[in-house]
Amino acid sequence: MNQQKTDLIRVLIVGDSPALAQALTTAESGPLRFEVHTLPSIPEAEARLEPLRPELILVDWRLSGLEGFLERIRTQPIGRVIIGPPLSASEVVRLVRRGAHDFLLAPHYPDEVLECLRRTVALIRERRRAAGMVERLQRQLQQLSVLYEVGQTLTASLRLEEILSSIMEAAIHLTRAEEGGVWLLDEAGEALHLRVHRSRDAEASPAIPTLPLTMPVADSLLGRAVRTGRPIMLGPGVHQLDTGILVRSLLYVPLRAHGRILGVLGVLNRLQEAAFSESDIHFLTMLGDYAAVAIEKARLFEAIQAEKSKLEAILQGIEEPVLVLDFQETIILTNRSARQHLGLPPQAEGQPFRAVVSHPELLSMIDRKPPIGQTVRQEIALPNRLTFQASLTAVEGVGYVVVMQDITYLKELDRVKSEFVSIVSHDVRTPLTTIRGYVSLLPRVGPLNPRQQEFVEKVERAMQTIVELLNNLLDLSRLESGYALSMETCSLNRILDEAVQIIRPQAEGKQHTLILDLPPDLPPIQGDPRRLEQVFLNLLSNAVKYTPPGGRITLRAREQEGYIAVQVSDTGVGIPPSDLPHIFSKFYRVRREGETTEGTGLGLAIVKSIVERHGGRVWAESEVGKGSTFTVLLPYHSIRPALPSMPRVRGDSAQDPQPSPDEQHPQPDGVASQQAPSKGNAAGEQ
Repeated sequence: MNQQKTDLIRVLIVGDSPALAQALTTAESGPLRFEVHTLPSIPEAEARLEPLRPELILVDWRLSGLEGFLERIRTQPIGRVIIGPPLSASEVVRLVRRGAHDFLLAPHYPDEVLECLRRTVALIRERRRAAGMVERLQRQLQQLSVLYEVGQTLTASLRLEEILSSIMEAAIHLTRAEEGGVWLLDEAGEALHLRVHRSRDAEASPAIPTLPLTMPVADSLLGRAVRTGRPIMLGPGVHQLDTGILVRSLLYVPLRAHGRILGVLGVLNRLQEAAFSESDIHFLTMLGDYAAVAIEKARLFEAIQAEKSKLEAILQGIEEPVLVLDFQETIILTNRSARQHLGLPPQAEGQPFRAVVSHPELLSMIDRKPPIGQTVRQEIALPNRLTFQASLTAVEGVGYVVVMQDITYLKELDRVKSEFVSIVSHDVRTPLTTIRGYVSLLPRVGPLNPRQQEFVEKVERAMQTIVELLNNLLDLSRLESGYALSMETCSLNRILDEAVQIIRPQAEGKQHTLILDLPPDLPPIQGDPRRLEQVFLNLLSNAVKYTPPGGRITLRAREQEGYIAVQVSDTGVGIPPSDLPHIFSKFYRVRREGETTEGTGLGLAIVKSIVERHGGRVWAESEVGKGSTFTVLLPYHSIRPALPSMPRVRGDSAQDPQPSPDEQHPQPDGVASQQAPSKGNAAGEQ
């Protein structure tokens, strides 16, 4: 009961009691005021309960239907007093059980009437306060239930409009507001834009002005909630907003997430007198916190989706095949070119890579799995006669990115070049042989003076160099064009021993110490014995050439992780760091001041080609003035494991200035990791 109704009590007297009515009139001089209505019967009283809305009913105990009447109104917040003579104890108990609150005995003295009414009114008011508390608790429970349901909805949804609609409907329902809206700040933080509006009455009059679509933050009541970061409440009464809208009550709360205000949630009443309460502020603030977090999450999701769309558009526009896998090898993204060249299904995203790709070379590259930030590269030939240079890069937080560059035209150019070199080399050999024959016949047709003899010897040496160059060119051309090797099971011990015996006379001619360090049980390998012997003869010959007299040359071999690692070390002049990455390139020769050593610059290129044709790898380590070490890695298993790593500073068979793909694996112990021997290194001499 509110304060305006506290001093005036509406009383209904049922029955013929003029003395009681007179007593009430006399009692009005006290602190209570009474509005008295009299009805002669219970049926008439029941018919007038709704319009009269009495707070206290006094009923004559003699009226017919008394107990039924008490039963029917006992749930209503109305004081019920029985008037009459003193009753027996059993009758009093029966009437109390039916809902009677008190008894008023005749004759009716004003003081006794007033005291009885005071007791009954106090009892009813206390019950009404309790009922109000129960109602508030029920409403709070309802609000908490709605908050929980809204929280579940917001957690499950990533669509901004759906989130805002759920928030607005919950706010209007629980505050019993007529309408409301959500305004969001623009990026500059200078204006609020209405993103969603809801009305409890879907058929509201079109004559009622709509909520503002855009409001400045600086000079508006709506913006004050943003500027102060505090709720704004108006009412009860009639208030004209800065937009000209008339409202009777209004409540704005800021939407705050992580200390930053994103917008405003507002509810208002234009027609009804109901004002908003502190409980409504508390509820809307909690709802606003839910909304702000959900809005931020939805915006982040929208930004991610936009970036993903851009990335997909870029990927689809790239002509090179591109695949993105996570660290569990599940396909995340593919572009049109990858699906076309690799024959991927339209819905390849989300499927395991190995379930949709069966190309063995591509699978073997994925098996190499480089560390974060590093790249492995591999040449891949597809069944459609195209050749790609594929790179696999590990990206932190993403997975693996595969990019395949079409190098078919480069391979074709290389093939044409090799054919041209082969044809030219072959055609040049015939006239060169003729010239060489006639030069050798010159002494037979007549004596030559010393000057002429010197010229003839120079011509013969030049022709020998040309023949050697042509032979090397033809050799390299056959290897690069895929000329079949004579593969067989062969003993590397025997090949290395024969190479050492062939080179030994040259080494002894320069007083070199030649050391052969081979274990007796090296496993056999599949290879071309003649070509492998050519590899080690070339490396040993270079060691003899570039090692000063009295130096040491060591040939050692070790079994390592499914490979045989063979090293040729010398104590020669060494290779400058700037030249080391290029020494396996065709025609590349290290130029040193005053050097007279002859060569074609093709020997190491042939070594590289032969080793790679055998599924191996070759690289070099060197230090100027201390010597060089060349390492050849050859597989002896039919299914080869990943290549052991090469040193970072080297000249190797990969003509790529980037780190080698095989640097992702640990170096072989005891062989590949050894440095070139110096004078103090007695390795292999025991």
